[in-house]
Order: sequence, then C-alpha cells, then structure tokens
Amino acid sequence: MNTPKTDTGPDYLGPESVTDVARMVMALMSEVWIQRDRQIVTEYLLEMQGAVTRQQIDDFVPSGDLAERIAAERQRFANLVAGAPIAATQRSVSQILERAGMDVPTARTNGT
Repeated sequence: MNTPKTDTGPDYLGPESVTDVARMVMALMSEVWIQRDRQIVTEYLLEMQGAVTRQQIDDFVPSGDLAERIAAERQRFANLVAGAPIAATQRSVSQILERAGMDVPTARTNGT
C-alpha cells in the first residue's frame, strides 16, 4: 500500500473514514467534557458544603463566576482538541500555550 505523505505525516485513512473518525472524536469530546464539568461542579460543592451527593451534582445549575469559569474551561478544551491538527505543524511553546488557552510568557529584560 502506497501511503501518501503530507506535511503532517503519512495519511493513514482514506476520505471515507474521516467522517467516521470525526464522529468518534466528537463523541469522546462530549463524554470527556461531561466528566470535566461534573468534576468542576463536584469540587465547587465540596468546597462550599464539605460533602456532596450525586443528586446535588445532577441538580446543580452553576451561575455567576462559576458559570463563567465553566464556559471558559469548555472553550479552552474545545480549542485544545480542535487545534490538535494544527499542533502537528505548529509546535513552538508559545503556539502550544496559546492553543491551550494559557498565557504566553513575555520575554524578561534584566534592566541592564
């Protein structure tokens, strides 16, 4: 089998498989996000109450700062996963941090 090479490496899948893989990735992203969201809520409730039940987690509706924090984390996660193909060609530290939604450190000057 002659596998064509691209700038990101060999292509292992034909076009007919790409949609199936995309569906699998989206399903996995959804499941991972559900777990991450529940983890954030669980940690919040534990900090506030010291104990938590499954029902409290299921019934909890975040608001205010927590809702904003969850939305920001969801966006960071989506950017990280959606940016993975770009990561194959853009590997500098600043590019990786930016894709992950993290602050890129600025160069320090020693003042001399």
